[in-house]
Amino acid sequence: MTDVPSEASAGSSDVGEPQVNVDHFYHRPTFRVVGLLSEQSEVQALSRDLASGGVDVSAVEILCGEQGARILDAHGRYHGLRARIVRAFQQLGYDGNTLAVYDEALGHRELVLHVPASPAERSRIAALLQRHHVHDVGYFGPGTFEQFSP
Repeated sequence: MTDVPSEASAGSSDVGEPQVNVDHFYHRPTFRVVGLLSEQSEVQALSRDLASGGVDVSAVEILCGEQGARILDAHGRYHGLRARIVRAFQQLGYDGNTLAVYDEALGHRELVLHVPASPAERSRIAALLQRHHVHDVGYFGPGTFEQFSP
C-alpha cells in the first residue's frame, strides 16, 4: 500500500506543495479547516485553487495511509503519555467522534486535509474544498468545532 499520494508530491513548483504525513501531533488543529478527500487525483487542482485563493499551500497538511493514521494517533498510542491523556479526555466528547471519523477514513485510503484559515476565511476555504469533493469539512476554532454542510 502506498502511503503518499503521488499527486501531492508532484505539485507545481510555483504553487507550492502540501506537507504529506509530517509527524505533528495535534491536540486540536486550531485555526484549520479539515476535511476528507477520496480522490487523490484532486490534490494538484485543489492546491492550485488554494494558492489562487491566497492560501500558503506549503502550510497545508495531508495525512494518508497507515503512517497518517499513526500521526493522527486517535488513541494516543504513538506520541507518549501526554497524548494518551489528551486522547482519553477527547474520547469523552465530540472530539472523539471526529477523531474516529478521520481514523476510519485513513483506513479506507482517504486523505485527511488540514488547511490553515482565519475565522473570517473559514467559510470561503470550506466552500473551495467542497468544490473539489472534500467531504466531512469542519473548522477547528479555539475551543469550537463548526461542521459545514455539503
